[in-house]
Amino acid sequence: MKNVRIWFKKDKECRFISHLDLNRVMLRTVYRAKLPIWYTEGFNPHPFITFPLPLSLGFRGEAECMDVRFLDENFDLSTVADIMNPFLPEGIRVYGATESKMKPGDIAFAKFSARLYSDTLSARELKTELCELMLLDECLVPKKTKSGIKDIDVSQYIKLIEIIPDTDDLEITVTLPAGSANNVNIQLLFTAFENYLKSDVYYEITRHGVFDKEMCPFE
Repeated sequence: MKNVRIWFKKDKECRFISHLDLNRVMLRTVYRAKLPIWYTEGFNPHPFITFPLPLSLGFRGEAECMDVRFLDENFDLSTVADIMNPFLPEGIRVYGATESKMKPGDIAFAKFSARLYSDTLSARELKTELCELMLLDECLVPKKTKSGIKDIDVSQYIKLIEIIPDTDDLEITVTLPAGSANNVNIQLLFTAFENYLKSDVYYEITRHGVFDKEMCPFE
């Protein structure tokens, strides 16, 4: 038996599939593809599948992964994508499979890009307002925690935003803490921006990958 990490992209309409439904899609796919997956034991055996860091609803994912266990240690992992993709919806595409090298607990950061829009402000005006927001010493936004709703200061994370130049729209990139120890959802930054503008902001978000504390790509 060996631990295998299957890599896939999540895009198009499938970015609106919840994590629970994604789990169902993958369970059905590995069953139909007849992969040599290890099944859990007990009264209700099912394929062992876990997701190291589930993607938020509505986000695109360029380097998503799920962990499984193969009973056949000699199975050719280079064939996994070709075997699975015919059974997957168009917006989910497997592009590789590797043996797991890191543990999910090693995840410490995630890199995002986003495109922002407004009904009342142009892209240039949005850029100006965002730059002004980045200069603030404090920016409190409500965050839901296990102990309830509390205000957190996201100003330090807003300062990490990089505005992509030479684009007609407002496009940004940012790397944020992620994982079980500390997790800052990029949507908190946009909530802060909306509160600052006192207006709604619309956005499309892509997660490009996750990293360990040394900023090495998760593998």
